[in-house]
Amino acid sequence: MSSIAYVADEKMIEYHRLFGSRNINFWRLSSQKRFKDFKKGDLLFFYTRSEHSKKKGFVGYAHYDSTERMSLKRMWKKYEQKNGYDNFEQLKDAIQTAARDNQIPEEMNCLYLTDVVFFVAPIYPEDIGIKISPKLESYCYLDQNDPQVTVRLLKLAEKVGIDIWSAAQSKESVNVFRKDEIRHHLAVCAKEIGESGLTKAEQSKARKLTKTKLDDSFEQIRGSENDYLKIEDRNIIIAIPFAYMQKDYNIRKLELMGKLTLYKLYILRNHLDVDRVKFRILTEQPQPEIIELVEEFLHA
Repeated sequence: MSSIAYVADEKMIEYHRLFGSRNINFWRLSSQKRFKDFKKGDLLFFYTRSEHSKKKGFVGYAHYDSTERMSLKRMWKKYEQKNGYDNFEQLKDAIQTAARDNQIPEEMNCLYLTDVVFFVAPIYPEDIGIKISPKLESYCYLDQNDPQVTVRLLKLAEKVGIDIWSAAQSKESVNVFRKDEIRHHLAVCAKEIGESGLTKAEQSKARKLTKTKLDDSFEQIRGSENDYLKIEDRNIIIAIPFAYMQKDYNIRKLELMGKLTLYKLYILRNHLDVDRVKFRILTEQPQPEIIELVEEFLHA
Protein backbone atom coordinates (compact mmCIF):
# COMPACT_ATOMS: atom_id res chain seq x y z
CA MET A 1 0.00 0.00 0.00
CA SER A 2 1.80 3.13 -1.21
CA SER A 3 1.76 6.53 0.44
CA ILE A 4 3.06 9.72 -1.12
CA ALA A 5 4.09 13.08 0.31
CA TYR A 6 2.84 15.56 -2.29
CA VAL A 7 4.03 19.17 -2.33
CA ALA A 8 0.82 21.21 -2.50
CA ASP A 9 -0.15 24.86 -2.79
CA GLU A 10 -1.04 26.06 0.73
CA LYS A 11 -3.78 28.39 -0.57
CA MET A 12 -5.48 25.57 -2.43
CA ILE A 13 -5.26 23.25 0.59
CA GLU A 14 -6.64 25.92 2.91
CA TYR A 15 -9.52 26.50 0.50
CA HIS A 16 -10.44 22.82 0.60
CA ARG A 17 -10.11 22.71 4.39
CA LEU A 18 -12.37 25.73 4.95
CA PHE A 19 -15.02 24.38 2.61
CA GLY A 20 -14.86 20.86 4.03
CA SER A 21 -14.14 19.34 0.61
CA ARG A 22 -14.63 15.58 0.43
CA ASN A 23 -13.44 15.01 -3.15
CA ILE A 24 -10.90 17.21 -4.90
CA ASN A 25 -8.90 17.52 -8.12
CA PHE A 26 -5.13 18.03 -8.14
CA TRP A 27 -3.56 19.22 -11.35
CA ARG A 28 0.01 18.31 -12.23
CA LEU A 29 2.12 19.95 -14.91
CA SER A 30 3.05 17.52 -17.70
CA SER A 31 6.76 18.03 -17.02
CA GLN A 32 6.47 16.63 -13.48
CA LYS A 33 7.59 13.04 -12.98
CA ARG A 34 4.92 10.34 -13.12
CA PHE A 35 3.86 8.06 -10.31
CA LYS A 36 5.36 4.58 -10.77
CA ASP A 37 3.66 2.68 -7.98
CA PHE A 38 0.42 4.32 -6.92
CA LYS A 39 -2.96 2.60 -7.07
CA LYS A 40 -6.58 3.37 -6.33
CA GLY A 41 -7.06 3.69 -2.58
CA ASP A 42 -3.44 4.64 -1.86
CA LEU A 43 -2.86 7.72 0.29
CA LEU A 44 -1.63 11.10 -0.91
CA PHE A 45 -0.52 13.29 2.00
CA PHE A 46 -0.66 17.06 1.56
CA TYR A 47 2.85 18.33 2.24
CA THR A 48 2.74 22.10 2.50
CA ARG A 49 3.19 25.13 4.72
CA SER A 50 0.49 25.86 7.26
CA GLU A 51 -1.11 29.30 7.54
CA HIS A 52 1.26 30.54 10.27
CA SER A 53 4.49 28.72 9.42
CA LYS A 54 7.15 28.76 6.71
CA LYS A 55 8.01 25.16 7.49
CA LYS A 56 6.42 22.39 5.42
CA GLY A 57 4.53 19.61 7.12
CA PHE A 58 1.75 17.08 6.58
CA VAL A 59 -1.61 18.81 7.01
CA GLY A 60 -3.95 16.06 5.80
CA TYR A 61 -4.42 13.44 3.14
CA ALA A 62 -6.81 11.94 0.58
CA HIS A 63 -7.28 8.68 -1.30
CA TYR A 64 -6.08 8.41 -4.89
CA ASP A 65 -8.90 7.50 -7.27
CA SER A 66 -7.81 8.10 -10.88
CA THR A 67 -5.73 10.17 -13.30
CA GLU A 68 -6.96 11.91 -16.43
CA ARG A 69 -5.30 14.31 -18.85
CA MET A 70 -7.25 17.52 -19.40
CA SER A 71 -6.95 21.04 -20.73
CA LEU A 72 -7.38 23.92 -18.28
CA LYS A 73 -10.86 24.78 -19.60
CA ARG A 74 -12.06 21.19 -19.47
CA MET A 75 -10.64 20.78 -15.98
CA TRP A 76 -12.55 23.82 -14.71
CA LYS A 77 -15.75 22.78 -16.49
CA LYS A 78 -15.63 19.30 -14.92
CA TYR A 79 -14.46 20.11 -11.39
CA GLU A 80 -15.02 23.87 -10.84
CA GLN A 81 -14.35 24.65 -7.12
CA LYS A 82 -13.10 21.09 -6.55
CA ASN A 83 -9.90 22.46 -8.11
CA GLY A 84 -9.38 24.54 -4.97
CA TYR A 85 -10.17 28.02 -6.29
CA ASP A 86 -13.26 30.21 -6.40
CA ASN A 87 -13.12 30.91 -10.12
CA PHE A 88 -11.43 30.09 -13.40
CA GLU A 89 -9.07 33.09 -13.34
CA GLN A 90 -7.65 32.18 -9.93
CA LEU A 91 -6.96 28.64 -11.10
CA LYS A 92 -5.36 29.93 -14.29
CA ASP A 93 -3.09 32.31 -12.33
CA ALA A 94 -2.01 29.50 -9.98
CA ILE A 95 -1.01 27.25 -12.89
CA GLN A 96 0.87 30.07 -14.65
CA THR A 97 2.78 30.80 -11.46
CA ALA A 98 3.71 27.13 -11.02
CA ALA A 99 4.89 26.72 -14.63
CA ARG A 100 8.55 27.64 -15.04
CA ASP A 101 7.95 29.52 -18.29
CA ASN A 102 4.55 30.86 -17.16
CA GLN A 103 2.99 28.95 -20.03
CA ILE A 104 -0.07 26.82 -19.37
CA PRO A 105 0.33 23.34 -20.90
CA GLU A 106 -2.22 22.21 -23.46
CA GLU A 107 -3.03 19.31 -21.15
CA MET A 108 -2.26 18.47 -17.53
CA ASN A 109 -2.42 15.31 -15.46
CA CYS A 110 -5.40 15.58 -13.15
CA LEU A 111 -5.46 13.46 -9.99
CA TYR A 112 -8.93 12.87 -8.63
CA LEU A 113 -8.82 12.34 -4.86
CA THR A 114 -11.57 11.18 -2.52
CA ASP A 115 -12.31 10.96 1.23
CA VAL A 116 -10.22 13.97 2.26
CA VAL A 117 -9.05 14.22 5.89
CA PHE A 118 -7.39 17.27 7.49
CA PHE A 119 -5.35 17.40 10.71
CA VAL A 120 -5.73 19.94 13.53
CA ALA A 121 -2.03 20.81 13.27
CA PRO A 122 0.83 19.99 10.87
CA ILE A 123 2.97 16.90 11.41
CA TYR A 124 6.59 17.36 10.41
CA PRO A 125 8.87 14.70 8.86
CA GLU A 126 11.16 14.60 11.90
CA ASP A 127 8.12 13.84 14.10
CA ILE A 128 7.83 10.45 12.39
CA GLY A 129 11.54 9.79 11.99
CA ILE A 130 12.09 10.65 8.34
CA LYS A 131 13.85 13.34 6.31
CA ILE A 132 12.46 15.11 3.25
CA SER A 133 14.69 17.34 1.16
CA PRO A 134 13.77 21.04 1.38
CA LYS A 135 14.28 21.11 -2.40
CA LEU A 136 11.46 18.61 -3.03
CA GLU A 137 9.27 20.11 -5.77
CA SER A 138 6.79 17.37 -6.62
CA TYR A 139 6.43 14.28 -4.43
CA CYS A 140 8.23 11.39 -2.74
CA TYR A 141 7.21 7.95 -1.51
CA LEU A 142 6.97 7.57 2.25
CA ASP A 143 7.19 3.81 2.79
CA GLN A 144 9.96 2.79 0.40
CA ASN A 145 12.61 2.27 3.08
CA ASP A 146 10.39 1.78 6.12
CA PRO A 147 6.89 0.22 5.87
CA GLN A 148 6.01 1.68 9.28
CA VAL A 149 6.18 5.35 8.20
CA THR A 150 2.50 5.67 7.21
CA VAL A 151 1.41 3.88 10.38
CA ARG A 152 3.48 6.27 12.53
CA LEU A 153 2.07 9.24 10.63
CA LEU A 154 -1.53 8.10 11.11
CA LYS A 155 -0.95 7.26 14.79
CA LEU A 156 0.49 10.72 15.43
CA ALA A 157 -2.35 12.31 13.45
CA GLU A 158 -4.77 10.48 15.76
CA LYS A 159 -3.13 12.18 18.76
CA VAL A 160 -3.02 15.58 17.03
CA GLY A 161 -6.67 15.18 16.05
CA ILE A 162 -8.84 15.60 12.98
CA ASP A 163 -9.63 19.20 12.05
CA ILE A 164 -12.85 20.13 13.87
CA TRP A 165 -14.16 22.44 11.15
CA SER A 166 -13.55 20.13 8.18
CA ALA A 167 -14.82 17.14 10.17
CA ALA A 168 -17.99 19.09 11.01
CA GLN A 169 -18.50 19.69 7.31
CA SER A 170 -18.12 15.98 6.70
CA LYS A 171 -18.87 13.63 9.60
CA GLU A 172 -17.37 10.77 7.62
CA SER A 173 -13.82 12.11 8.05
CA VAL A 174 -13.25 10.54 11.47
CA ASN A 175 -14.63 7.18 10.33
CA VAL A 176 -12.50 7.24 7.16
CA PHE A 177 -9.41 8.04 9.23
CA ARG A 178 -10.04 5.14 11.63
CA LYS A 179 -10.46 2.69 8.74
CA ASP A 180 -7.22 3.89 7.14
CA GLU A 181 -5.36 3.27 10.39
CA ILE A 182 -6.69 -0.30 10.51
CA ARG A 183 -5.86 -0.95 6.85
CA HIS A 184 -2.28 0.26 7.17
CA HIS A 185 -1.63 -1.58 10.41
CA LEU A 186 -2.80 -4.85 8.87
CA ALA A 187 -0.79 -4.19 5.71
CA VAL A 188 2.35 -3.88 7.83
CA CYS A 189 1.41 -7.07 9.70
CA ALA A 190 0.88 -8.93 6.40
CA LYS A 191 4.28 -7.79 5.19
CA GLU A 192 5.88 -9.08 8.40
CA ILE A 193 4.10 -12.42 7.97
CA GLY A 194 5.61 -12.65 4.48
CA GLU A 195 4.74 -14.86 1.55
CA SER A 196 3.00 -18.15 2.11
CA GLY A 197 4.58 -21.49 1.31
CA LEU A 198 1.70 -22.47 -0.97
CA THR A 199 2.43 -24.40 -4.14
CA LYS A 200 1.08 -23.11 -7.48
CA ALA A 201 -1.86 -25.50 -7.23
CA GLU A 202 -2.62 -24.40 -3.68
CA GLN A 203 -2.28 -20.74 -4.63
CA SER A 204 -4.79 -21.30 -7.43
CA LYS A 205 -7.21 -22.89 -4.93
CA ALA A 206 -6.74 -19.99 -2.51
CA ARG A 207 -7.58 -17.41 -5.17
CA LYS A 208 -10.63 -19.38 -6.24
CA LEU A 209 -11.84 -19.51 -2.62
CA THR A 210 -11.58 -15.75 -2.13
CA LYS A 211 -13.29 -15.13 -5.46
CA THR A 212 -16.24 -17.45 -4.82
CA LYS A 213 -16.69 -17.10 -1.06
CA LEU A 214 -16.30 -13.34 -0.54
CA ASP A 215 -18.45 -10.46 -1.74
CA ASP A 216 -17.43 -6.92 -2.69
CA SER A 217 -17.59 -5.73 0.92
CA PHE A 218 -14.22 -7.43 1.49
CA GLU A 219 -10.96 -5.81 0.40
CA GLN A 220 -7.59 -7.47 0.01
CA ILE A 221 -5.11 -6.66 2.74
CA ARG A 222 -2.29 -4.81 1.02
CA GLY A 223 0.94 -6.77 1.13
CA SER A 224 -0.89 -10.07 1.52
CA GLU A 225 -1.23 -12.69 -1.19
CA ASN A 226 -4.67 -13.99 -0.23
CA ASP A 227 -5.97 -12.44 3.01
CA TYR A 228 -8.97 -10.11 2.97
CA LEU A 229 -10.51 -7.58 5.34
CA LYS A 230 -13.97 -6.28 6.10
CA ILE A 231 -14.59 -3.36 8.47
CA GLU A 232 -18.06 -3.29 10.04
CA ASP A 233 -18.58 -0.31 12.35
CA ARG A 234 -16.18 -1.12 15.20
CA ASN A 235 -15.63 -4.77 14.25
CA ILE A 236 -13.29 -6.26 11.69
CA ILE A 237 -13.37 -9.58 9.87
CA ILE A 238 -10.18 -11.10 8.48
CA ALA A 239 -10.87 -13.75 5.84
CA ILE A 240 -8.12 -16.31 5.15
CA PRO A 241 -8.36 -19.14 2.57
CA PHE A 242 -7.28 -22.59 3.78
CA ALA A 243 -5.95 -24.22 0.63
CA TYR A 244 -3.88 -27.39 0.73
CA MET A 245 -2.86 -30.57 -1.04
CA GLN A 246 -3.55 -33.63 1.11
CA LYS A 247 0.14 -34.42 1.68
CA ASP A 248 0.70 -30.88 3.02
CA TYR A 249 -2.41 -30.70 5.22
CA ASN A 250 -0.61 -30.61 8.59
CA ILE A 251 1.93 -28.03 7.41
CA ARG A 252 -0.80 -25.74 6.06
CA LYS A 253 -2.75 -26.15 9.30
CA LEU A 254 0.24 -25.01 11.33
CA GLU A 255 0.84 -22.09 8.94
CA LEU A 256 -2.79 -21.03 9.29
CA MET A 257 -2.68 -21.05 13.09
CA GLY A 258 0.60 -19.17 13.04
CA LYS A 259 -0.91 -16.51 10.80
CA LEU A 260 -3.96 -16.13 13.06
CA THR A 261 -1.67 -15.74 16.06
CA LEU A 262 0.43 -13.06 14.39
CA TYR A 263 -2.62 -11.05 13.31
CA LYS A 264 -4.16 -11.24 16.78
CA LEU A 265 -0.92 -10.30 18.57
CA TYR A 266 -0.29 -7.42 16.19
CA ILE A 267 -3.79 -6.02 16.73
CA LEU A 268 -3.44 -6.27 20.51
CA ARG A 269 0.10 -4.89 20.59
CA ASN A 270 -0.80 -1.83 18.51
CA HIS A 271 -4.11 -1.16 20.31
CA LEU A 272 -6.18 -0.96 17.14
CA ASP A 273 -9.40 0.95 17.66
CA VAL A 274 -11.76 -2.03 17.26
CA ASP A 275 -14.21 -3.76 19.57
CA ARG A 276 -14.03 -7.24 18.10
CA VAL A 277 -11.86 -9.19 15.66
CA LYS A 278 -13.37 -12.12 13.78
CA PHE A 279 -11.57 -14.61 11.56
CA ARG A 280 -13.33 -16.27 8.66
CA ILE A 281 -11.59 -19.35 7.26
CA LEU A 282 -12.46 -20.15 3.65
CA THR A 283 -12.48 -23.85 2.74
CA GLU A 284 -13.54 -25.97 -0.23
CA GLN A 285 -15.18 -28.57 2.01
CA PRO A 286 -16.37 -28.40 5.64
CA GLN A 287 -13.36 -28.58 7.95
CA PRO A 288 -14.62 -29.27 11.49
CA GLU A 289 -11.09 -29.72 12.86
CA ILE A 290 -9.98 -26.33 11.54
CA ILE A 291 -13.14 -24.57 12.76
CA GLU A 292 -12.70 -26.10 16.21
CA LEU A 293 -9.06 -25.01 16.36
CA VAL A 294 -9.96 -21.46 15.36
CA GLU A 295 -12.79 -21.28 17.92
CA GLU A 296 -10.45 -22.48 20.70
CA PHE A 297 -7.83 -19.97 19.56
CA LEU A 298 -10.26 -17.04 19.59
CA HIS A 299 -11.53 -17.85 23.08
CA ALA A 300 -8.14 -18.66 24.58
